[in-house]
Amino acid sequence: MNILELLPIGQENAIASQTLADLCGYKTVRQLQKDIEALRINGEVIASTCQDGGGYFIPANKEELGAYIRTVENRANNSFRSLESAMQALRDLEKNDA
Repeated sequence: MNILELLPIGQENAIASQTLADLCGYKTVRQLQKDIEALRINGEVIASTCQDGGGYFIPANKEELGAYIRTVENRANNSFRSLESAMQALRDLEKNDA
C-alpha cells in the first residue's frame, strides 16, 4: 500500500514505523524512512513523534505542526553544534600537522 494512504491524521493516532513498514511491504524500517524522506523533500508534510511509542502521522492542526517543526529545529541545531565541534577538532589537528 501507499505510505500516504496509510498515515493517520493526528499525533494521537501515530502509526509505529515497524507497523507502517509491514503494511507497506518494506523489508526494513530503514527503507520506509528513506521513502518518507523522499516524500518530505517533495513537499509532503509527514510528522513523527517519539512520545507514547512514537510513529508517523499527518498533523491535524497548527499546534501539532508547530510542535513537529520545533522538534525538527531542535534536532537540526543539536546536529549543527556537533558538527561545529567536530570541525574545530579537525582544524586543530590540521594545525598540529602543519
